[in-house]
Amino acid sequence: MSEIVFEGRVSAEAILSYGRRTVYRLLLSPHSDLKRLERLVELALSRDVPVQVVRTELLAQLAGDTAHGGVVTLCSEREYQPVEEMLSWVEGQHEPVLIFVLAGFEDAYNLGYALRVAEAFGAGWVLCDRKEWLKDEPTVLRSSAGAFERLPISVPESLRPALQGLKERGVRLLAALEEGTVGLYDIDLRGSVAWMVGGEKRGLIPHLREMADASVRIPTRPDAPPLPASHAVAILAAETYRQRGYG
Repeated sequence: MSEIVFEGRVSAEAILSYGRRTVYRLLLSPHSDLKRLERLVELALSRDVPVQVVRTELLAQLAGDTAHGGVVTLCSEREYQPVEEMLSWVEGQHEPVLIFVLAGFEDAYNLGYALRVAEAFGAGWVLCDRKEWLKDEPTVLRSSAGAFERLPISVPESLRPALQGLKERGVRLLAALEEGTVGLYDIDLRGSVAWMVGGEKRGLIPHLREMADASVRIPTRPDAPPLPASHAVAILAAETYRQRGYG
């Protein structure tokens, strides 16, 4: 049985609330404020997850540091949603959807930050490719403030069939590129869109760019360096949210 160690109350609550992985044990420090953790314990018991009070030294040993806040959760890897489920979800929506395609993200922190802002501005689904971040789910979950667990995420072997399926269902594929031909504030985002954002090393690879219905640039000063991918996601998500009348 392979166990992944997740530290902190926020991660534990997201894990126990959304059931996207098997939870083996919830470990608490003897110095924990049990009143503050009451909801967490109730969630664990409702899922028949054993709750154990263990030595603080053991928590630090498992977590690798002391930033666990007296809470450690031992779990399996996350279960990701099949692409077919995403396409069925799109077909069942009565309002325009917002999807993010995060391709080439290597850094677990960057992916977590991107998921956090995507969720905050109403993304209903996320598509990712298989990269190094898969080996560091605890960092993704912690940096996303739980969004990694809450959001439906599909991680197919190839993104192309999934993107083609979205196009066939009326979702516009928009590639976020420095050299995009349309400015972000000049494009109508009120319909269903899937933003394609490339990772920190190589950006969006050519065969994904070719699938885009439009390439969009975020206006910045001419001499400004490229934006970090997670920051770009925040700007794209916020403008989409604003255009849909939620701002």
